[in-house]
Amino acid sequence: MFLQSAATHLKSVIAAQYDSVSRSWHPSVAELIGVTAPWLDGPWLEPFNGQHARQQLFRSLLAAVEPYAIFESGSYRGASTRFFWHTSGKPVYTAEKNRNFARYVGRRFRHVPEVKVINRDSREALSLLHQGDHLPVSECIVFYLDAHWNEDLPLREEVEFITRTWPSSVIVIDDFKVPDDEGYGFDVYGTVELSLEYLGAEAVGPFQILWPSCRAERETGYRRGCVVLASPKVAPCLTDLPELRRGPDAIG
Repeated sequence: MFLQSAATHLKSVIAAQYDSVSRSWHPSVAELIGVTAPWLDGPWLEPFNGQHARQQLFRSLLAAVEPYAIFESGSYRGASTRFFWHTSGKPVYTAEKNRNFARYVGRRFRHVPEVKVINRDSREALSLLHQGDHLPVSECIVFYLDAHWNEDLPLREEVEFITRTWPSSVIVIDDFKVPDDEGYGFDVYGTVELSLEYLGAEAVGPFQILWPSCRAERETGYRRGCVVLASPKVAPCLTDLPELRRGPDAIG
């Protein structure tokens, strides 16, 4: 048992180092390594950091709202992109600012016309999709917001644009602080936490705030927190899902 645990830890360390250095590689090289040594990609190639309860949450959410399309910010290597497409069967628009990641995911889904990879900043991608009517404002759209790795934190702008533009939408934010469950991890940028206080009431608007019902100690993988923001038109479809719960909704 000890040797197995030590080997798993060592693989995790190596995978983390590989993840760091491979970001500048040509996508064909990363693709070849991913095929020959898939463990190097570690849990990053399993949807939502290997969180099985989160995966079930999304299955139930997508079945409940039956979205017209899904938008994802941060393609990385396409694990969640593939999950969205397989689970929903709907068009998936995935925005990736990193050129190599965008090319990698583009190659991975080159034979899947339902998956569109956009090599742009997520805010630009949202604006372009809105202007081109790819995500009609009259339809239910699911937005999955992730990939906040840089000093420029676009999350508040993304949320405010979505809540003002798509009145029948659902927003799921990854790496978010769950106020009443300290077991879930979340991102911090300097002194800024990804939290309700950061988003603010103006960005959230009338959207209902929902939290994962699975406690962190029962989750698998990296146990990162998330929040679900549901528009008034869609919220009734989600409030009875066992994977979601009402909870803290005070916004500072």
